[in-house]
Amino acid sequence: MPPAVAMVLAVVVVAEIAWAAFVLAGSDDLRPHAVPAVVAADPVVAESVARQYDDLPGDPFDLRAVTNEDTARAALDDGSARAALIVDLEGSVDRLLLASANDDTLDAAIRDRVEQTDESLGRTVDVETVGPADADERREAARLAVALALLLGFLLAVGTSLRDGPVSRTHLRALRRTLVIGSASVVGGALIGVLVLRGSWVEVLVAAAVAGAAAVSTIALEALFGWAGLGLVVVAFFATGAPVLARVDPYLVGEPWASLAGLGVPGAGVDTATAVTLRGELAVGPVAVLLVWIATSLLVVVLAGSVRRRYAVPEPVGDESLRDLSGVNAWRVRVLGVVAPLTAAMLALAVVVPRAEAATPRPVASLAATADCVASGSVTSVDDLNRIAGLRGTDDFRGGDVGADALLQDGRRLWLFGDTLRGGPAGPTYVRNSMLVADDRCLRAVLPKSGGALIPDRAGSGDNPVGHWPMSTIVDRRTGYDLVYVTTQRVQTTGSDAFDFHNLGLSIAVFVVPAGATPQLIEQRDLGADRSGREHPTWGAATALVGSGKDRWVYVYGTANPGSDRAWGYSLRVARVRPDDLLNQSRWRYWDGGGWSRSQADATEMIAARDGVSQTLSVFTRGGRWYALSKRNDLLGSDITVWTANSPTGPWSSGTAVAKVSKGETGQVRYMPLAHPSLFPQAGSVVASYSTNDTNSERVAEDPLRYRPHFVRVTLPR
Repeated sequence: MPPAVAMVLAVVVVAEIAWAAFVLAGSDDLRPHAVPAVVAADPVVAESVARQYDDLPGDPFDLRAVTNEDTARAALDDGSARAALIVDLEGSVDRLLLASANDDTLDAAIRDRVEQTDESLGRTVDVETVGPADADERREAARLAVALALLLGFLLAVGTSLRDGPVSRTHLRALRRTLVIGSASVVGGALIGVLVLRGSWVEVLVAAAVAGAAAVSTIALEALFGWAGLGLVVVAFFATGAPVLARVDPYLVGEPWASLAGLGVPGAGVDTATAVTLRGELAVGPVAVLLVWIATSLLVVVLAGSVRRRYAVPEPVGDESLRDLSGVNAWRVRVLGVVAPLTAAMLALAVVVPRAEAATPRPVASLAATADCVASGSVTSVDDLNRIAGLRGTDDFRGGDVGADALLQDGRRLWLFGDTLRGGPAGPTYVRNSMLVADDRCLRAVLPKSGGALIPDRAGSGDNPVGHWPMSTIVDRRTGYDLVYVTTQRVQTTGSDAFDFHNLGLSIAVFVVPAGATPQLIEQRDLGADRSGREHPTWGAATALVGSGKDRWVYVYGTANPGSDRAWGYSLRVARVRPDDLLNQSRWRYWDGGGWSRSQADATEMIAARDGVSQTLSVFTRGGRWYALSKRNDLLGSDITVWTANSPTGPWSSGTAVAKVSKGETGQVRYMPLAHPSLFPQAGSVVASYSTNDTNSERVAEDPLRYRPHFVRVTLPR
């Protein structure tokens, strides 16, 4: 046997053994990989859910957001999606739409992962199959027709090669052989299409095309490599067609099988036949693959003789028919003796091996749950707020700063805190942020299953973790639920001291809060690249949502300190964006003093840093007038100050001191006043709070009440 032929046969044996291992062992490890799917929901929710699913271990879905259910169903109909998730936040039940063309095993894998993910959000799933009721029968008929057509074309080409030799001596003979065998294969494939598919002429044509492609590709490889080409044909068909022939959906196997499946004649044939049988249309991609195989094979047949001569490939010796079984030609029988049994064994395995089952997905951790009730009693005044701030509480929340609030449409109120002190058997610990939910009877902490911060620290930040400090909140009310946006500054720890940190920029967390249910984090996104330095604006230091209907804007305020002498405060700038585009900073427009610019660099200072605002503040509107409440000169200041304007862009007043911030005991600090306009509203005044803390962390651990907000009512300037 020529060495080249022996080498090719070795490759064939290895490839087919690997394929057998895939068929026999694959049932233990079938997981979805990049299954095309869509999610239909409110635009912000849909995009967030899509990213959440994209982050699942193993990348089971290639999910994209669509605007409505009709679009989702259209994606299932045209084959661009295998599944569609319809999110209904007015209730707690979502709907999972599955294409009836899907393999049952694929459906089970999709359903398992969606159900686990929805369960982690406290939701359930109803499953609906979309498409023809007899899709399973049509899919199996398409698979059988392609397999038979493939085998027919292959056998006709091989039989001719056994009789006349694998290599035609002239271009004319090569073309004639190809046309004769190709035509016979097409006719035979058409007959298979009529008998198996029993459909339209297009279905018959697909089976004919698969048979023709199998035949001409076999002839082409044999014309180029001689008898060794037979082994290469087997490898090409089985390597690319492994999932197809094993009755496994390509989306259930890993690489390289998933990618190879659609590039070979078997996979492209099944995809084309399935699309025609189930949807009555020709799929452009698979049809193109078949045409490329046919066209390339014809070109190879024409050029094979020239290639062989250029590279001095020896021509077959003597009579190339099976009538001569001795001497130099005997190795041909050995080739058949190796290839034929292996091929038959692979086909048998594809038929007799039981259908594989999808592997069970890894559990997805619940995102959040509420802790036990801490009775708050009646809350009708500022005094009640300070009374509650003096409650001992539980280990879930012992102390925290910031205290931005968000009023939900169901009457409950969320409180967002920055660095939060918790207790437990191991002693006091801090997390970067936390949330309390308050109703007319209770305060409850919202706790992630991880036990850490509700808005989690950045993964992989190592010895210098990056966490998130809340700054402001936006409540976007929808039918049956609220979207709560929380702007946060992402903070990187640089040392053990309280001031050893860098502010790296803005992040936005999005919570979905169905009426009466637990807030769930569905999105956390960094906006802009990491960059430290107070001279860069910290966007999201304050926010305000105004307007109604389609004329709604979110005004996003940014603060910066140039670091110049005697500039102890922060300057104030503003941008605006539609609520649904808040997470897309490219849609923001920045006030340049005369209009709205696309460039952040054009954002003009409305309030100067000298005698300016705190890094975090509140901006709100009342009675058509705008108010900015802060502490003048940040940490060095002692006055709660209110700046006023007739519009969100100013011009702003020079600021009016409306209350003194008490100095407190030695070591205590008072900082970050925030307004709470929806708390006990009264004309001409607003409820405000400021954070209290102690420079001695041991004193705070011993008495967490030193680390609680304090509430006051302040008069607004006329």
